Amino acid sequence: MQNSFSPPSEGDRLGRRVRTVRLDAPLALTAGGALTPVDIVFETYGRLNARRDNAILVLHGLTGDHHAAGPVAAPHVKPGWWDGAIGPGRALDTDRFCVIAPNAVGGAFSTGPHSPDPATGAPYGLRFPVLTIADMARAGIGLADALGIERVHALVGGCFGGFQILEWLAQAPERVGSAAIISATARTSAHNLALFSVLRAAIMSDPAFRGGDYYDAGQPAAGLGLLAMTGALHWMGRDTWERRFGTAPLRPGPPRYTLEPDFAVDGFLAEVGANASRGTLDANSLLYLTRAIDYFDMARDHGSLEAALAGAHAPVLLVSYETDWRYPPAEMAEIGAALPEATPCRHLVLASGIGHGAFLYEFASLEPHLRAFIDGTLPPE
Repeated sequence: MQNSFSPPSEGDRLGRRVRTVRLDAPLALTAGGALTPVDIVFETYGRLNARRDNAILVLHGLTGDHHAAGPVAAPHVKPGWWDGAIGPGRALDTDRFCVIAPNAVGGAFSTGPHSPDPATGAPYGLRFPVLTIADMARAGIGLADALGIERVHALVGGCFGGFQILEWLAQAPERVGSAAIISATARTSAHNLALFSVLRAAIMSDPAFRGGDYYDAGQPAAGLGLLAMTGALHWMGRDTWERRFGTAPLRPGPPRYTLEPDFAVDGFLAEVGANASRGTLDANSLLYLTRAIDYFDMARDHGSLEAALAGAHAPVLLVSYETDWRYPPAEMAEIGAALPEATPCRHLVLASGIGHGAFLYEFASLEPHLRAFIDGTLPPE
């Protein structure tokens, strides 16, 4: 196991550390062949106990990474993406648990398209192999092996992270103490296939993309910006857009009758687009992660959803949001129906005007339920 450490900053309330582990064995890929070497970058908050049975793995969404909590920390330009959930006394209590947030294989920090191809020494770019959610779950299980964790106390993840939890339940149910799956489904819909096809086209149409070989010149900023602007239309619900912006003008006064930005929503989307390339997103990684979601279909890959989840026995918390039309509650309910009858499971449907991003931006409504679940109590029916 290879480790690199970033010691916690003085007074860091989380004991945050950034580490890298190299998996001992090549990672077998669903599409055939294997990937090696495989490095996984992750942050830890809190400490593993002597029995190594207090680990909570937090699996990020599509545009997240290992920086799940804590303040701005280079190269990240924003605080951790779930800072409100992780820390002393919080739902994921770092006084009691060791919270581990890995960057998925294929992401911008773990082994991915940006990594050197052993055959050439140059970044893989689009020569990187296509990955699946199952591959990423296998890598996560390999990370647990490398850390000496036989069974995690809990897996927690939304969207892209929730897909990986389902694969953990299929591949290694005995290693899961409990599982909280948020805003996810057991297969990709045609609507999401279409969305991700458009997002990939936004990146690849930027001349600066250069067929994926842009690492010596910088990220394709225009393509990433268009991806972020298009994605924003789908991460938030219609009511949120109307409530937040309506048809308010960008500047005081009457309409200017111009093709230049003239509404508040124009200004917001321009800012979203401009900020996309200032963070840690990697254009090639987004191509590969969205493609992995495209191929995600538990029933197809395991014969049926019931067969995929037949070994699951740990408590499962399913969380949906009424206004999440990307992963609607009815599709999440299919997961609960497919679990073995003896598996403790609750499906919460929470109200939010935000939609798909509610678990990130309106954590307060989820917090008491997640806290109780981590403590071993299923929410009431």
